[in-house]
Amino acid sequence: MLEEEKSHHPILKFLGIVLATFIGAYLAFYFVVDTTFNRMMNPDYQIRKMEKMMRHQEKRLHKFEDKMMENPFEPRMAPMLVNLVKESDEYKVIVNLKPLDNNEKNVNVKLDNNIVTVSGEMEKNERGGERIMNFSQSFYLDEALNIDKMTKERKGDKYIITIPFKN
Repeated sequence: MLEEEKSHHPILKFLGIVLATFIGAYLAFYFVVDTTFNRMMNPDYQIRKMEKMMRHQEKRLHKFEDKMMENPFEPRMAPMLVNLVKESDEYKVIVNLKPLDNNEKNVNVKLDNNIVTVSGEMEKNERGGERIMNFSQSFYLDEALNIDKMTKERKGDKYIITIPFKN
């Protein structure tokens, strides 16, 4: 009889573990469902949720309004790209290359009748589509210039065009 009791004992132990696991899973499921249901039925939670949704929709509406109010044909003010510096014996035209992808190939310099024109164009692919940026700036230089000795060099983010005066 002692051997029979020992053989039933592992089965009872297994059934006890299965029953305890089932009861534990049921209680955990009940607790999660009950907590979620009570939270969903809480008016404060619903009000906060609606306020959050309204703020999100308001932000989206403002972005849409701003985009609709933009005139795509109106030029935007760009940061100062070109500066002219007059020194004792030369002019220096300094171009900021940061907005131009740090590429001096995007810059064109033309000198005609003491008027220096710096222009450039660059295309950027952005999330909203392709954006083309172009600029042109001209300066009248009132000194006699030595065009043959004009130099162009790059220093960091700056593209410097040096135009010396005639002696």
